[in-house]
Amino acid sequence: MTARAHRSASFLLASGVGLVLLAFFLQRRGDDVRRLPELLAASIASLEREPVFRMAGAAASIGGLAVAVAIVLAWFGVGDLVMRGLERGRSTATAEPRALDLATRALVGAGVWSILWFFLGVIHLYRAPVALVATLGGLALGIRAARRAPPVARSPAASRIPRTSTALIVLVQGLALVAALAPPTAKDTLLYHLALPKAYIAAAGIVDTPYNIASFYPLGVEMHNVWAMLVGGLTGPRTAETAAGATLFAFAPLLALVTYGWARERGADPRWASLAALSVAAIPSAYDVAAGGYVDLALTAYTALAVRGVGRWWTALDGAWLRPVVFAVAAALSIKLTTLVLVLALALTILFRALRLSRGIGPSTLRPSTPVRLVLTGFAALGLGALLAAPWYVRTWVRTGNPVFPFFLSLLGGQAPGWDLERSQLYESMFALYGNALTPLDFLLSPVRLAVAAQLDEPAHYDGVLGVAFLFAVAFILWALATRRLEAELGLALLVSFTLFVFWLFSSQQLRYVLPATPALAVALAVTGESAARALGAGLGRALWWVVLCVAAAGAPVVLAWFASLNPVRVVLGGEPTARYLERRLDYYPYYELVNHELPPTARVWLIHMRRDTYYLDRPYFSDFIFEDWTLREWVRASANVDELAARVRAAGITHILIRPALLLDYSRSPIVDDRRSREENLAKLELTTTFFTRRVRRIRADGTFWLLELSAPEITR
Repeated sequence: MTARAHRSASFLLASGVGLVLLAFFLQRRGDDVRRLPELLAASIASLEREPVFRMAGAAASIGGLAVAVAIVLAWFGVGDLVMRGLERGRSTATAEPRALDLATRALVGAGVWSILWFFLGVIHLYRAPVALVATLGGLALGIRAARRAPPVARSPAASRIPRTSTALIVLVQGLALVAALAPPTAKDTLLYHLALPKAYIAAAGIVDTPYNIASFYPLGVEMHNVWAMLVGGLTGPRTAETAAGATLFAFAPLLALVTYGWARERGADPRWASLAALSVAAIPSAYDVAAGGYVDLALTAYTALAVRGVGRWWTALDGAWLRPVVFAVAAALSIKLTTLVLVLALALTILFRALRLSRGIGPSTLRPSTPVRLVLTGFAALGLGALLAAPWYVRTWVRTGNPVFPFFLSLLGGQAPGWDLERSQLYESMFALYGNALTPLDFLLSPVRLAVAAQLDEPAHYDGVLGVAFLFAVAFILWALATRRLEAELGLALLVSFTLFVFWLFSSQQLRYVLPATPALAVALAVTGESAARALGAGLGRALWWVVLCVAAAGAPVVLAWFASLNPVRVVLGGEPTARYLERRLDYYPYYELVNHELPPTARVWLIHMRRDTYYLDRPYFSDFIFEDWTLREWVRASANVDELAARVRAAGITHILIRPALLLDYSRSPIVDDRRSREENLAKLELTTTFFTRRVRRIRADGTFWLLELSAPEITR
C-alpha cells in the first residue's frame, strides 16, 4: 500500500468511526433532536402569537446582566492583583496563551472573593451597601487590570479561530445565558443554590437553616449568588434572580477559555484549539448546568486549572507553577467534597514525579531540585489550598461534629435536626440509582453507554447527555500512544482525568459529576487530532478537521431542542409574566402563590412530596430533606389513633399542609406501607393517615395532583 493510500484509508477509518458514533447518538435522541422542528415551531409560534417585549421585564434582565458583568470584572481585578503579586517572585517568564491567562485571573479572583464573602457572612455583613461597595471597588480593580493588559495583536488569517466553531460556541453559550436569565426552576437551585442565599440575605449573614441539610455542604460558589442578589435586589427581586443566574453562567465561558488556552499551550493551533473549547461548550449537560444555576462548571474549570498547573510543574519542576494550583484546589474544595479525589490524584502525581527524579528519570536540563524538596513543595501547595477551603468544613464540624456532614455518619458521627445515621446511609445509597453498571462488562462498556445512550431525567441513564466527542477522542489518544506522539504532560492530565472517571464509575454515576474529567480529554482531542491531520497531509487534514467539528458539535442540536422546550425568550424580555412562566414550569407554583398571598403570616406549612423547593415560598414551612415523608411516617407509626397524630402535628406548630395525595394514599405507592409489617397493619396505618388527611383538616384547594389543607381545631369530647 502506498503512503497516499495509507493516508486515505486512515482518513476513511476516522471518518467512519465519527459517523457511526454520530448515528448511534442521534438515534437515541427521540425526545429532543427528532422533535426539534416541532419544538422550534411551537417556540416561534408563541413569539408570533403572544407579547414578546415589556420594558419592566426586559429591564430586570438587563440590570441583572449588568450586575453579573460588574461582578466578573471584580473577579478579574482581584485575580489580576493576586497573580501579579505571585509573579513578582517567579524565576521563569513564560508567556501563556491570552485566553488561559485571562480565565485564570478571573477564576482565581472568584475564589478569593468567595472566601471574603464567607467571612462577611460569619460577621453578618450581608447587606446591600457592603455588596455595593465591594462591587464598585472590584469593578475599579477590574477596569484597571483590563487597561494594563497588553493589546491583542491582530493574528494572520491562517492562525485565527474559524468562524464556524466560534459561531457554534457562541450559539450554545448564548442559549444558556438566555435560559439563565429566566426565573429559576431547576430542583437543586430552588432547594439550596438560591434558597440558601435568600435565607442568608434575609438574616444578613450565614445562619442555620434547620432541616435543609444542604446548608452543611461547602457553598463557595453560592457566595457569588449572595453577592449578586444583594446588588441586584436594590432594584427588585427579578433583577436579583437574573443577576445570580448570569453570574453563575459566567463560569461557562471561563471554562471554554481555559480549555482553549490549555490546548493552545499544548501546541494546538487556533483551529484545533477551538474544537477543544467547542467539545466542552456543546455538552448538553454543560448547557443544562449553566442555564439552571448549578455549580458543576465552576468545579470543572477549577479542576482543569489544577491539573494543568501540576502538569506544568511536572515538566519544569518550578514551584511557581503550583501557585495558581493553590487557589484552584481551594475553590474546588469549597464547591464539592468530591474534590478530595482530585487532591489525592494530584498528591500521587507529586510523589510519582519525585520518585522519577530520585531514579534519574527525566531531562537533565531542569533546575536542580531534590525529591524531598519536590514533595514538600507540591504537598505545601495542596495543603495551602485545603487550608483556604477549611473554614467551610470547620463550620460544619462545629455545627454537627462531622466536617463532611451529612455523609459518613457511621464512621465520623455527627448530628443535626432532621438527620440521623439511617437517613445518611439511605442518602448515600440513593446515589447508586444513577447509572446501570452491575457486571464487569457493564463497567467496561460504560464509556460507550455514557456517550451514546445517556438521557436527561433518567437516573438509570446518567440523568444527562454528554455527546460522543470524548469517546471519539479515545481513538486519537490510542493512535498517539501507539506512535509515541502523546507528550508526558498531556498524558499526565489524561491519567488524572481517568482517575476521576473511575471514581465516578464507582460512586454516583450522575452525568454532571463527571464533567471535571472532560477538559483534559477535549485538549487531547485537539492536540492529537491536529497531529493526525498533519500526518494525513494538507487536504485530508482539513477534511479531518470538519469531521471532528461535526462530532464536537453533536450536542448543539440537543441544546437547541432543550432551549426550545424551555422557551424562555418571552419571560426574559418581559413579554411573558413571571408567574405564568413559573406555572408552566412548576406544577405546584399556583399553590405557593396561594400560600404566600392568602394564608396569614403566622401560618406554618408542612410540605410533603413537594421536592422541598422552597425558594418561592415566603411563609414559614416545615419539610424533611430528600426523604420528604420521613416525619409523617414516624408520626403515623408512633400514633395509636388519628387524634394522637393530629396532636403531634399541632405540637409542631403546623397550621397548613401541602401534599401530593396520590403518593401518600395509594397502597401500592404509599410510604406508609412498610414491608416489615403485615398487610392488616399496613392497611390500618394507611386508613389512619387517610382519615387524618380527610377528616382532621379543611381543604382550601385541591385538584388531581395537590391538596392544600388547613389543620382543624381539636375536637371536643363531651
